[in-house]
Amino acid sequence: MKRENILIVAIICIAFAGVMIYNKSKSEKQADAIQDKGPAQISGTSNIDWQGYDQGMELAKTENKPIFLYFHADWCTYCKKLTKTTFRNKAVLNYLKDNFISITVNTDKKQELATQWSIRGLPTLWFLKSDNSKISSIPGFIDAKQFLHILKYIHTASYDKMSFQEFVKTI
Repeated sequence: MKRENILIVAIICIAFAGVMIYNKSKSEKQADAIQDKGPAQISGTSNIDWQGYDQGMELAKTENKPIFLYFHADWCTYCKKLTKTTFRNKAVLNYLKDNFISITVNTDKKQELATQWSIRGLPTLWFLKSDNSKISSIPGFIDAKQFLHILKYIHTASYDKMSFQEFVKTI
């Protein structure tokens, strides 16, 4: 091969490698941005307005809304099931949007928050008053119908007046 041909092949290889590196770094940045948004917005099928932890806690105080705090991880099978089923239910989506500040926490990326909240298994769902005081937590997967009952129970502050079982009988 002539020296010029070798030089041209080398330049093409370097250019190709540069494009590959650029595209990889761009896709990693996009993946990080998606991860910070929350699990239900990744698919684009949900309209849950996920907030980060700090901004969500402040927003709840400002808007005087209770908080739905969702701890999850990418590897968690039941977190994925919750995202694919419960968080896509229209009634759940509308109720969350209208009545709660929804906060998502990826426990792999925010390990200090997982420790602070004593998260032992995933998914874990916490409900808080607008002043950030704790109401209750629920470990594990919940189907849409049951979750909607829980959302209504929390939003109406019925937990101050009756048990959840009594509340469900009134629905």
